[in-house]
Amino acid sequence: MLRVLRATVRHNRELILAGTFAALAAWEILEMLLLERSPDRPLSLALVVHSLQVALILAATALALRAWREKTARERALGALVEQVVVAQEEERRRVAYDVHDGVAQLVVSAKQHVDTAADLWAADPARAAGETAIAADRLAQAIAETRRILAALRPLAVDAAGLAAAARRSLDDVARDTGWSVSLVENLKGVRLPPTVEAAAFRILQEALANARKHAGTTRIEVVLTREADRFDLDVRDHGVGLADSGEARGLGLTSMHERARLLGGSCVVEPAPGGGTRVHAQLPLRHGLAAAP
Repeated sequence: MLRVLRATVRHNRELILAGTFAALAAWEILEMLLLERSPDRPLSLALVVHSLQVALILAATALALRAWREKTARERALGALVEQVVVAQEEERRRVAYDVHDGVAQLVVSAKQHVDTAADLWAADPARAAGETAIAADRLAQAIAETRRILAALRPLAVDAAGLAAAARRSLDDVARDTGWSVSLVENLKGVRLPPTVEAAAFRILQEALANARKHAGTTRIEVVLTREADRFDLDVRDHGVGLADSGEARGLGLTSMHERARLLGGSCVVEPAPGGGTRVHAQLPLRHGLAAAP
């Protein structure tokens, strides 16, 4: 009980202080009315002093109430932010589960089926068995590539160690190796590190954009531009595929994830048709909300 009372007092100390000031103001007013004012002495120096005291106390009361309202608003905003982070984490886990189930697991099951078929045919039809074995090897190669992509999505250490530009280059190189696409990266960071929160969010948005392009775009070319302005960071990812409207599902879960990551930093992320075809992902992240970056 005592612990609850202490917590209540600590949480509402500004409100309690405002109430105390208001009580003092009421006492001063009562004192003026009853003690300082008389028929033969309508105004005195003491009355003026008490009036100033009341004005000061009321000003202090207003300040205490304002501090309490601001603290309450910050606490509500913090609670909402924590809730959003938890939801984003759950969405991330769900996305990984979908990737493993729909990607790696299906490829491994398919490879096993072809291996089993090859084993049954090896004695009677070696040529067909060899074809089944080749298909199984291709499925396993795809499973390995998909596993690498998922592991890269779960490992932000590349950004922590080398910075956003190097991590983006590595991701694009992985995509080019796995798909044979033409990739390009243009950046003006010049080795200068961004705030860690901005780097992490931008890298995750880039990974999601690349994953969506691999699944839905039907493209052969990806262009990425990283630009640092005075007070913000811009990320542009463009594919030259079928375009957002023709991709089949409008990239719902990935689109939500990119929006949330940008919004949690006070930025924005827009996915729109690119001029001339394909899809453009454009994220703007304010630098002022990030933690101090290493030089």
